Amino acid sequence: MLCKNCGGRVKKMKTNLRKFIAFTILALAVILLTQMTVLADNTSNQSASTAKATTITVVDKTGDVAITTITFPEAAVSATVTVPYNNENGDGDPQVVAGSNSEPVVRLKNTSGGALDAWLSIGSWTESAVIAEDYELVSAATTDVATVDDVLSADGATATVDTNTEVAAGGYMCLYLGIDLGSLAGKTGTSTLTILGETQ
Repeated sequence: MLCKNCGGRVKKMKTNLRKFIAFTILALAVILLTQMTVLADNTSNQSASTAKATTITVVDKTGDVAITTITFPEAAVSATVTVPYNNENGDGDPQVVAGSNSEPVVRLKNTSGGALDAWLSIGSWTESAVIAEDYELVSAATTDVATVDDVLSADGATATVDTNTEVAAGGYMCLYLGIDLGSLAGKTGTSTLTILGETQ
């Protein structure tokens, strides 16, 4: 005996089956989306830095007068100049580089409450007047500096160096400087020298 409504029932069952499959796929998609959120990258980059201390001051050769200018006297082209002087002691009392009785151009004083590693930073020399600059940083008791050859800037350009020299709290270190002049005559250049401190 044929069922008059069987065709309709089969059609309705097929429709319900499609809805069920569609619902199942939708539910699975929601689950997958949720899982993708959980599995998202949970790492982010961070960056932070601390500035070096500015509590190492530049003072004159014997006292605590702050120095604002260091001058290298005029010399022939391509010459090495190791007799700079500061604005307090003047050109009559320049740096002395000698095997005995040497004298620095300035001293560095640590005005902080702890020991600091001294860093030297210079800006580029203008006018290509200077093609290299060197330094020596020694204790106040050292008076036999015969050469100035620790590289501060190999080409007269901006540079920063770690002297690997500790300046004790309240202590002094003696700074010697030397430059190599360029090959162009009649040039006058300027640069800045900054002293920074890093905690040990």
